[in-house]
Amino acid sequence: MRVTPGMTADNALYNLQQGRSKLDQLQEQIASGSVINRPSDDPISTRQILAMQNGVTEGDQYLSNIEKGNIWLNITNTALTGMSSIMAQVKTIASNMISTSTDANMIANATTNLTQLKNQLIDLGNTQIGNQYVFGGFDNSTAPFDASGVFSGTDDPMKVDIARNSSVAINITGGDLLRGGTPAVGAGSGATAGTRPADIIDSIDKLIAAITSSSAADIVDGVKNMKASADQIAAAQSTVAGNMMRLDNAKTMIVNNQNTLKNIISSKQNVDYAKAATELSQQQTAFEAALSATAKISRLSLLDYI
Repeated sequence: MRVTPGMTADNALYNLQQGRSKLDQLQEQIASGSVINRPSDDPISTRQILAMQNGVTEGDQYLSNIEKGNIWLNITNTALTGMSSIMAQVKTIASNMISTSTDANMIANATTNLTQLKNQLIDLGNTQIGNQYVFGGFDNSTAPFDASGVFSGTDDPMKVDIARNSSVAINITGGDLLRGGTPAVGAGSGATAGTRPADIIDSIDKLIAAITSSSAADIVDGVKNMKASADQIAAAQSTVAGNMMRLDNAKTMIVNNQNTLKNIISSKQNVDYAKAATELSQQQTAFEAALSATAKISRLSLLDYI
């Protein structure tokens, strides 16, 4: 096969262009700090990096949800702790009145204290975060409990997404917590005394009435109802604690997953400067040598052989 001067020139030009392109690529990588500066540099790795970056962004959203959920649950837990303390006092008063139900001064003090404690329960039932009622469900137009303890909120669970197809409830429904359900179930008596779900508000009202009328049997029922009521609040605290633990575990998993993805992205995307600098020096030398050789070859002609 005959190699013409034109073919030699074209081949030399092609090699120079390839060398220049590789040199430019190395310089761009060092300047940008990224191995991949456009999809065409490495289509497969680009797709993988984009997928992993989407995973990191998705994780950021879940972490934001978890942070908001933790705030809600912490406020809820604080309110429930206050309710638990109130119920302990209510139980003590109720137990003391079993043996002193006819003492006028004890009756007056007990009914006054129970009324105040019930009002405190209602106040805690109207706990807010900003303009949102913790125990009101999705209805935040008014306080979920009025002065007498009537519940007007919703009993819908409020959930936050912590992963794909996974969510956690962050609220305790007020109607279930203080009224035993929606509508309110009413205080238990006789065989139903001390059973759950318990209508805490109505049970306290019935206990006050029993103490005022010195009805020993009704006071005994009231003591049973107070224990069931305290257990109901303790169960709600346990639920909140479990949900908080689940959020914390999800947060740890998301953070670990994000760190793994970021490390993989870094290994694929970030330039190894020592390696790149060495390759740049080698490529620069090779390119300059190619330029010199091409310049010498391009001067040759038939006259050089005459």
